[in-house]
Amino acid sequence: METKKIFCIQSYCDNEEKLKVLHDNILYLKQYNYPILLHSYLSLPQKITSLVDYLIIDKDNPILKSSNPEFPHLAKCLYYWCDVSNESQSLRLEKTWDDVSWTAINQIKEMCKFLVDKNFDHHIFLNYDMDFSDGKFNSWIIEQNNSFCGTTLSGEPNRSSLLFFILDKNDLIFFSTNLSLEEYLEVKDGRMAEDYFHEKVILRKIPFNPTIRFSDRIQSFFGGSLGPKETFNYLDGKIIDFRVFFDKNTILFHEVIVNAKVEVIVNNVSNIIELIDNEFSFFEPDDDFDSFVVKYNNNEYEIEYPQNSNTKINKIG
Repeated sequence: METKKIFCIQSYCDNEEKLKVLHDNILYLKQYNYPILLHSYLSLPQKITSLVDYLIIDKDNPILKSSNPEFPHLAKCLYYWCDVSNESQSLRLEKTWDDVSWTAINQIKEMCKFLVDKNFDHHIFLNYDMDFSDGKFNSWIIEQNNSFCGTTLSGEPNRSSLLFFILDKNDLIFFSTNLSLEEYLEVKDGRMAEDYFHEKVILRKIPFNPTIRFSDRIQSFFGGSLGPKETFNYLDGKIIDFRVFFDKNTILFHEVIVNAKVEVIVNNVSNIIELIDNEFSFFEPDDDFDSFVVKYNNNEYEIEYPQNSNTKINKIG
């Protein structure tokens, strides 16, 4: 007897680039003629919602704050640091995010609860920006008639990926009632959503193949190896001659490989910064700022202080 399958898409698309990727991936999945369930914490345009069979819009996006004086037991954050240095000085760059990992687990839980009473045998979960391109995805996996987990291309090979996995009916029922915030808060280290999810995969003895690795098309701070290039550069690779990081007091130019002048505009005031190869350049504006503009080689880049995060520059030597 033919098994009944459904695609279950997790999404948080807060800009046009992400919406386009979601739209393209839904069109890709339509070739399989399986129903599609889409979960989002944000409203979505009609051209996307019209393509799916089931839609969950849940505006209660449960981000765990890094400091929560009203509910201190819910205080949780993601913390990354990186040391950068030149011949004369060393710096520690720090970045702390409110914990958004639980939002992914919560989406899985809510979709599982929704599907418990639906007539499907296998439930194919995937992130909205899953990379289905040749060489990045093996399409035969979709035809699996059993629960299955792989891992993430940019992550540790011994941990289940949230980008793509399959649950049969019994495993779906288990996940609908066995994902709890209280348990999740006990996860102290690592990539918390994946670590917590992997514990459940092992508990259920779900087939886990670490050689099957998945990738996403829009990588956040979880994507790739952490370091100045990815996490501590607010130019996002748009300029290769230097990198920019800043906190509430200081704008830092680091990993500089040129001798050049850069214009920095803060609060509508222009400032010229002289960059020296293999040296740090600091600029400390007189007034508070939440954004600034960098002009270099006839190009202009606006940089804003990131939401739901805190940054810090420390001199360590």
